Amino acid sequence: MSFAARHTEAALPLWDAANISRDRRVGPGPWASGEKARKLLLGLKKIRVRLMLGFAAAFLGMALFGALSYQYFARMEHRLLFLSQADSMVNLVLEARRYEKNFFLYHHEKDYEQALAYLGQYENLVKAESRQKGQGTGQDGWTGLLSLVSEYRSRLGRVHRLLAEAGQPEAGPVLDAAMAGLRQAGKELIDRSEMIARQERQAISTQLREYSPLLVGFLVVLAAIGALLAYVLIARLVKPLQTIEEATGVVAQGQYQTIPWTKGGDEITSLVQGFNRMVRQLRHNNEQMVQTEKLTALGTLTSGVAHELNNPLNNISTSCQIFLEELGEEISPYHRELLEAIDQQVSKARDIVGSLLEFARQREFEPRPEDLRQVVQEAVKLIKGEIPSGVRVRLEVPGGIVLEMDRAHMVQALLNLIMNAIQAMGGQGALTIRGRQDQARSLVVLEVEDTGPGMPPEVLPRIFDPFFTTKDVGRGTGLGLSITYGIVERHQGHITAESQPGQGARFRLSLPLEPREG
Repeated sequence: MSFAARHTEAALPLWDAANISRDRRVGPGPWASGEKARKLLLGLKKIRVRLMLGFAAAFLGMALFGALSYQYFARMEHRLLFLSQADSMVNLVLEARRYEKNFFLYHHEKDYEQALAYLGQYENLVKAESRQKGQGTGQDGWTGLLSLVSEYRSRLGRVHRLLAEAGQPEAGPVLDAAMAGLRQAGKELIDRSEMIARQERQAISTQLREYSPLLVGFLVVLAAIGALLAYVLIARLVKPLQTIEEATGVVAQGQYQTIPWTKGGDEITSLVQGFNRMVRQLRHNNEQMVQTEKLTALGTLTSGVAHELNNPLNNISTSCQIFLEELGEEISPYHRELLEAIDQQVSKARDIVGSLLEFARQREFEPRPEDLRQVVQEAVKLIKGEIPSGVRVRLEVPGGIVLEMDRAHMVQALLNLIMNAIQAMGGQGALTIRGRQDQARSLVVLEVEDTGPGMPPEVLPRIFDPFFTTKDVGRGTGLGLSITYGIVERHQGHITAESQPGQGARFRLSLPLEPREG
């Protein structure tokens, strides 16, 4: 899986940095708005941003629904209170009419006074409601209702006077006409009061019907937001976490497989990228551990073999030299050439044995603070006589980089790398040794790079194996890089190789600025 590179102004070419500086002086150009839009889009891909927006939308929706509901319920409360008052008005006028009829039947003055009392309560209630503008039938309606109350009281008082003057309820047509007018006024008063209560009930029913779509709409929107949040949680959070959990189990079984991931730049993507980096590092560490175990086992084996070979080789070499000295001029040139060839081959064999012993030897390792540039210069100086005139050596290691190392061992490791590079270039090319500090990771990175033919991909995984070599028979033992690998590991560092056919090779040593304990 590919990872997006992080671009900084310091990493841009000089002309890009200059353009950015110029744009900053002039003011934000089109690139600024485009950058803001890109950052905004990247921000919207974040799961936490989506969840926050979803919860914010739900909260705002509930707040809006609550405000509208409050308004509806406040109006409903006022209407219910008014409906209660309207019902009271109907009851009061009915009570007044009831005592009116009792008065006509029994001529009790108390019934007349009670009817007037209920009528007074009715009138007070109407006056109180008329001051609540916008309620009921409006100001004009309340004025008309008060007129009806006055008319009814007037007609009731007139009938009361006529009954007192005549003494009999059957007295004359004037009394009949007055009573008919009173009944008509009472009926109008009841009808008007009942109409007000009926209108208010209809208004409450209409308001409830208006509220129903709002409630349904809110529930639908809330369900949609809930479904969206559930989708984000399940599709973008739960399922990827299950994938990561399964991948973790696979890694725990020793299969260092990365997770294929092509989705956007949210938190899960960052988590998967970190997981994949961890898996690749575990795979690399496991390979190094296997390599170390192989080197340890081989070192134990070669130590005994090298000691056993040294004695016969020394005897052969000594015998050849004695034979040459004793025969002197008596030996023929042909036989002298054969004996010298034997001695040369014995010397090569002794070199191989020496390399094996160096590889297997557990001699004292004594790290102390050393200047990296001085160590590199010493290695270059020791091999200077072996460097062909057509090979240019560039030393790009700044002074002042001090780290704990065993000087002799590190010089030996560098000699092996430099010699390999020189032999690979075949007498023509450039050898570059560069060093730098990586403060972020507390490392010193040392690179040995050549311009040789490079190595094919199938060779790279095996270059640190003991006795593996791509050189012709007799030109290499295959132990140099193995020894270098072991030396770097003893310094608690790592060594890696990069190469492409036709593009040279680069060996990178990563050494800790401060050695770890243990």
